[in-house]
Amino acid sequence: MTAPLHPESLSWAALLGRWLDLAAASTALTDEQDGPQWRRSVAPLVTLQAIVFALDEFDALVDDERPVALDRAEVLVDEAREQLAGTWPDGLPEALAESLADAEQAVSMLESSMVWTLHHAGDRPLRIPELPGTPCPLFEGGTLAMVPPGTIVMPGAPVAWWSCRREPELVEVVAEHRVQLRKRPLQVWRIMDEDGRFIADRVTDLDDSVEQALPLLIPVLVDGETQEAFPLDADTWSARLLERLPECPLEVTWDEGT
Repeated sequence: MTAPLHPESLSWAALLGRWLDLAAASTALTDEQDGPQWRRSVAPLVTLQAIVFALDEFDALVDDERPVALDRAEVLVDEAREQLAGTWPDGLPEALAESLADAEQAVSMLESSMVWTLHHAGDRPLRIPELPGTPCPLFEGGTLAMVPPGTIVMPGAPVAWWSCRREPELVEVVAEHRVQLRKRPLQVWRIMDEDGRFIADRVTDLDDSVEQALPLLIPVLVDGETQEAFPLDADTWSARLLERLPECPLEVTWDEGT
């Protein structure tokens, strides 16, 4: 029995057909009809339409592949924009302008709907140092929450999350790290026993709360607005945490669905 055709296969076939038609038509155009420009526009146009299609299937990607895929999509859109601008210095034809706008919108909508989450992937607790380059001055707007400098982060625990921006220096300072794109922001709660000693870390959705626990992720930027600075310097904060921490790393647990 013949295997059924998949909708995504048909979509790719339809796109391929359009691209081949455009490539064939461009070879018949004369210089007076902007033939050379259209021929040079085929490759970036194919890239832009492929990006729109691929990002529509973004949820099907493995979690660890999503940050690289989104970064790559942004780079490809930038490259296609530059190629088209160089080919059409007096302005893009309407069809090309629409394709560029569609790809830019697909990247922008996905970017604004996802939360970048930085995890400590080492096997030992990590003390977060001072970060004078965070928030990154190269990006405007967006939201950032992170553990304050001096925080002792447990293996596997989130260090920070951000949306609608990037934090390259923060990523670099966590030598062993993992970056994920999530649909919801998180909070890390450092749970205390009756004596005030820390006994575990628990990761929840940002809207959830945990009794007798200290929230570790502090808002730094909210919709581009700088929030009140953390009141303790890194050394003082580390010392206060170490007073209550056991010698062994705390277990990090995740609520279901986070």
